[in-house]
Amino acid sequence: MRRVLTGFCLIVIALAVPTSAFAVNVSSNNGNGTQSASRWYSNGADLTGQLRSTSGNAVYYSGLVAISNATDPEVGRYSTNTSSTSYVTRGGTVSYFPIIWPSSFQGVKARVCRDINALPDTCGSWSSTIAP
Repeated sequence: MRRVLTGFCLIVIALAVPTSAFAVNVSSNNGNGTQSASRWYSNGADLTGQLRSTSGNAVYYSGLVAISNATDPEVGRYSTNTSSTSYVTRGGTVSYFPIIWPSSFQGVKARVCRDINALPDTCGSWSSTIAP
């Protein structure tokens, strides 16, 4: 009975691994959080995760599509603002048109930006690539 239960548990774990999300840390001086892909497309992904402001200023996520042997197109804002100093759920779609051939699409990246009225927004560095 113990062997059967162990075998069953291993099968459940093996089936769960491909569906588990790979999360990356995203941060700047103004905020931080995590992002992971909840759905993949041939030219991008739906990202979701947590975000918080470090000092109460409005922050948001900005995205980029990573392409091999080409300039990575910056998508820009893909989430709504938050000024909460506690983590809140934020995300959105990071994709680029025209559709990229699957062999050249590497994944997406995210960064935290501060929303500054009437001035250019300041942003942190890009996260590591969230790959399919």
